[in-house]
Amino acid sequence: MKVPVVKEAAALGTALYAGVGAGLYGSIKEAVDRLVQWETTFTPNMENHLLYLEIYETWRKVYAEQLKLADLGVTTHMWKAPGY
Repeated sequence: MKVPVVKEAAALGTALYAGVGAGLYGSIKEAVDRLVQWETTFTPNMENHLLYLEIYETWRKVYAEQLKLADLGVTTHMWKAPGY
């Protein structure tokens, strides 16, 4: 994952397209290559990923059981849709 220096991505994208439209850059790719700077880059930690997969599987089982208990009225649902 790359973190850009400019955090206002919508504003930056608009400015880049404006630059293309005004003829300052021949394409959006050229504008991006010339102007977008990266603050930092993160790479996935595969050991953590494997641990998270295990935790996620446990969570899925617990959540499924929680839903059953809530439907029976033993516990309450973790969220409710608006109007209910």
